[in-house]
Amino acid sequence: MAKPLIIRREDIERVVSAQPENNSNGRAYFAQTKMKNSTHISASELMREYGNVPVITRGDTGIVPKHGMNVSDIVPMPIEIDDKISAVQMDELERATEMGRNQIVDEYLSEHADMVRETINALCCQAHKGEINYMMKGPDGKTRYRVKYGSVKKIVFPKTLASATLGDVVSYLGQLRQVVVKNGVGGPGEFVVAADVYARFSDLLTKANRPEMIKDGYLIMGSFKVLEDNDSYYDMDDGGNKITKSLCGVGEIVYRAVNAGQKLLYLRLDDTVQREAVPIYSFTVTGEDQRGDKIFTKSKPFPLVNVKGLAWGAFKEQTFAVNFSVEGSNGTLAASVDGSPISTGNTVPAGATVVFTAKPNSSYQVDTWSGDSEPELTDLGGDKKSIIVSGVVTVKVSFKSAG
Repeated sequence: MAKPLIIRREDIERVVSAQPENNSNGRAYFAQTKMKNSTHISASELMREYGNVPVITRGDTGIVPKHGMNVSDIVPMPIEIDDKISAVQMDELERATEMGRNQIVDEYLSEHADMVRETINALCCQAHKGEINYMMKGPDGKTRYRVKYGSVKKIVFPKTLASATLGDVVSYLGQLRQVVVKNGVGGPGEFVVAADVYARFSDLLTKANRPEMIKDGYLIMGSFKVLEDNDSYYDMDDGGNKITKSLCGVGEIVYRAVNAGQKLLYLRLDDTVQREAVPIYSFTVTGEDQRGDKIFTKSKPFPLVNVKGLAWGAFKEQTFAVNFSVEGSNGTLAASVDGSPISTGNTVPAGATVVFTAKPNSSYQVDTWSGDSEPELTDLGGDKKSIIVSGVVTVKVSFKSAG
């Protein structure tokens, strides 16, 4: 019979300590972390610190609680990851030296630790907007984990990013800060901006001959510190397709008060032998046939934000026309944005992805794609192309006989 595989506390600590530095700007906002040795959070504690109790939803049921309800506590959702270590791998473990055993276990623990960290980063990013909406693994498969902390003010600036001057930008940043100040949250703060916004701000400082305001890793706009959004994480749409998200969307800015009471709680897991709150816990369960083990890693993080300490801004949306047509005949060309069809000549926001689908008639095939667009079309296979809009798009397709 195979020797049971035991994951020791020092195994987890060794793997976590070997992880590279976490540079997520979203996660960095939650500098204060706390181990809360409970599976739940007291509603009275949250009311005292934040003035409201978050609404937590798992999938389509189980709202605990609704705003205004007289409840005693809320129960956040844990991160759950599992893998099967096969019988063959267990045989390798039996023959391995202690160092070899550690290396095999570390491969699994390292991968799980990375997944936990990526998930926590994503939750922290989403919490900046006052709402988490993230696909997680639940007891019955994939389920959306939703948390609503309250409303966060958003301002749409009257100019597009391309037309805004340096003076406009400093004024807009001041407006966002005033939102938080008027909410009663003072003290120091900082801005995080989307990559396109950061590039535009850098260009404005360069043209104003203010290179001393371009620092290593941040900008100084007037008296404000501006960081570039460096977060990128995966989520899933309702169709199960993987999509990439960031802390800030195209043209977006978030102002965050540094001392608004935000923190990241780690709660105790309620279905393991671990009886204290820890950032990450791993354990194994031997298979029924005694051949192979299942390795579990769990974590129960819960980012808490004071929505009064956050304010969002977005530049007036810049749109561009998308023109597409068929040269000759013998087929059609369709276009869509986020799964919704558009007609030639329609305008779409900068940064949107347009998917073109060519449909040749019977006995014909696609001959050439052409047009005048930047960047170039990306081949998706199956007579499909895509482009991320950054200017006027013109796409043409022609067909030829398949014979």
